[in-house]
Amino acid sequence: MNVTQTVNQQIERMKSGKLFSYQDISSYAKHSDAVVKAISRNSKKLGLVKIKKGLFYKSEVGRFGPMSPKDNDVINYFTSRKNRTVGYVTGPALYYKWGLTTQIPAEVNIATSIEKREKATLSGFRIVTTPSRYKKVSKNNIQVLQFLDVLKNIDRIPDAETEEVISKLAERLKKLSSDRIIEMETIAVEAYTERTKALLGYFLETYLHHFSEKLHASLNPSSTYKFADSDKWKNANSHWNLKFAK
Repeated sequence: MNVTQTVNQQIERMKSGKLFSYQDISSYAKHSDAVVKAISRNSKKLGLVKIKKGLFYKSEVGRFGPMSPKDNDVINYFTSRKNRTVGYVTGPALYYKWGLTTQIPAEVNIATSIEKREKATLSGFRIVTTPSRYKKVSKNNIQVLQFLDVLKNIDRIPDAETEEVISKLAERLKKLSSDRIIEMETIAVEAYTERTKALLGYFLETYLHHFSEKLHASLNPSSTYKFADSDKWKNANSHWNLKFAK
C-alpha cells in the first residue's frame, strides 16, 4: 500500500468533525512530503475543509449542507495530543464558565505546554493558544492551574466585582482535597508570580486556616502587592504584604 492509499484510509476512518494536522497522519514522520501532497490532491474527495495551513477537519453534511466541528471538538484538538492532555481553557472563557463574569468571550484562550502559539477561526469560533506558565500540564492538574490563572488576574476580570470573585473562588478552594492544595502550593512556587503566590497564601490562610510556610518563604520580604480592596482583608498586610491600592 502506497502513502496516498494509507493517508486516504486513515482519513476515511476518522469521525466527521475531527480536526487533524499533517503530523497526525501516521506516515508523516517518514514521508512528510508525500503526505502533504496526498492530502492536497485528495482533499475534496475526502471531504476535507482547510482551517489554516496544515490544519483540516473532515466535514459532515447535514440537512442544510456541510457542518463545522462542534466547539468541544475544536477545543479538544488544541488541549490534547495523542490522547494526552497538553492544555486547558483559561482567560475570559474560563471566567465566564466559572460564573465570574457575565461578559461572553469573543475568543477562547487555551494555555498549553507546547511552546508554539496557534490561532484558528471556524464559523466565528476563534481559538488562541499561548504557552502555559507551568509546563507539565495534565488531566489531573487542570483545575489547579485554572485556579492559579484566575488568581493571577483576579482584579482584571471584565464586568466583575473583585469581592464577588473572591467569594466564588473561596467556595471552589474549600472543595479541593489536601493533595490538590499541596500541589497548588508547589506549582505556584515553581511557575507563578510573587503577586499570585502572595494572594494564594492569603486565600489558604483565610479560607482554609492554613498558613503556607512554602509560599511565605518563596516571597521577597521587602516586596508589596497592591489590590484595590485589600484594606478589607484580614491578615492581608501582616502576613502577605497585600497593600491597599488607592
